[in-house]
Amino acid sequence: MIREDVEKAVLSKLLNKKDLYYDHFSALNNDLFVTPNNKAIFSAMEGFYQQGKSIDMLSLDRELKEMGYKDAMFYIASLYSDDFYSYDFVNCITELTSDNKTINLEKVLERLRQVVVRKEGSVEGAIDIAVEELTKINDTNSDDMPDIVKQLKGFVEEVELNSTKEGLTGITSGFDEIDMHTGGWKEQDLIIVGGASSMGKTSLALALAYNASRADVPSVIFSYEMSVNQLITRLVASDSYIENKTLSSGELAEGDWHVMHKTVGALEKMPLYIDECSNTSLQYLLNRIRRYVLSKGVKLVMIDYLQLVSNNTKGRSREQEVSAIARGLKNIAKELNICVMALSQLSRGVEKRPGCRPSLGDLRESGEIEQAADTVMLVYRPEYYGFEVDENGGDVRGLAEIIFAKGRNVGIGNIFLFFNNKFTKFEQRKSLQNYIKH
Repeated sequence: MIREDVEKAVLSKLLNKKDLYYDHFSALNNDLFVTPNNKAIFSAMEGFYQQGKSIDMLSLDRELKEMGYKDAMFYIASLYSDDFYSYDFVNCITELTSDNKTINLEKVLERLRQVVVRKEGSVEGAIDIAVEELTKINDTNSDDMPDIVKQLKGFVEEVELNSTKEGLTGITSGFDEIDMHTGGWKEQDLIIVGGASSMGKTSLALALAYNASRADVPSVIFSYEMSVNQLITRLVASDSYIENKTLSSGELAEGDWHVMHKTVGALEKMPLYIDECSNTSLQYLLNRIRRYVLSKGVKLVMIDYLQLVSNNTKGRSREQEVSAIARGLKNIAKELNICVMALSQLSRGVEKRPGCRPSLGDLRESGEIEQAADTVMLVYRPEYYGFEVDENGGDVRGLAEIIFAKGRNVGIGNIFLFFNNKFTKFEQRKSLQNYIKH
């Protein structure tokens, strides 16, 4: 079929049956039409539909004249003919959508060719553009309104699938008590890990990503603050129990070399990726995430840390900017069906509070952060603030309290770990008798 005829068939069906627009509005847009006349007519018709007005030949002709299209009456009249009776509306939309995808794909390939052949722009930049554009091309809107029957069926299927799984239904944290509380990190969730500076957020993030990848879950860490070597040093130190400063100086004992190489060998086999971000923009980050998901099958994304991502928009405060970043991360988690975990700084106000225990409101530039997040975990180590015993005389040296301040699906609560400062490592506590829960 000639494309122009297919476009005219869609317009004809819409003119003769108004309900078709509302039944398929998510699949209908101005970009569906490439013929100028058809594009203009659809644009005029859409205005009528959105205002709830009826359409006839005279009103449509009048609207087109105001848009600069004169003598359109004959063309409009042709749309009311029986020539398009045999065309199926849905098939026409499907064909136009498919044709548009081909056209857009050719444009992307041409842009890539210009970079490769004509050296117009960087290769990295072209790849980022390609990933973003290919994601858009592959994104198809359903023309169905939400159907509670289908939604309930999907819910039951998910419950049934989870019932057949042994152990966790989500991604393991590697810590038994956290896994018992959460059931594992879930796809489409945004997890925020908050803590004061030097509280151990990065070490916890590394442990969570390492434990997930050790369970064969592809994971990526985006580091804005620490270099790749610094993060790898921490990973190796944590797994090998060789101190950071020993690894950094290279002054290893004879037996340590074997342990280090064994640890490095194990890390090489894990689906764990560390990305030392060279660009702080949100759009760059989202495109990088898409690339890792498409090329590496990544299911867990770690971002260290939220406040170092930028989303410069004129007229916005920093709080509004960070809120937009948090919402962008939540959206990408839903779009790609992955779990996104972002670290966040706390405000200085927590240090002025007796006991210095953090709360949800201490998230720096909180705003939308706590709204967008499915779960908020706050890291609290009393020893960091100089406390060695609690008010009842219990020893809190090395204690790390993970406060679940928000849990959309898991609830709130407190989990206790041990922080080994020598190796900057979080470990499971075997006994908590000496610590009184607050």
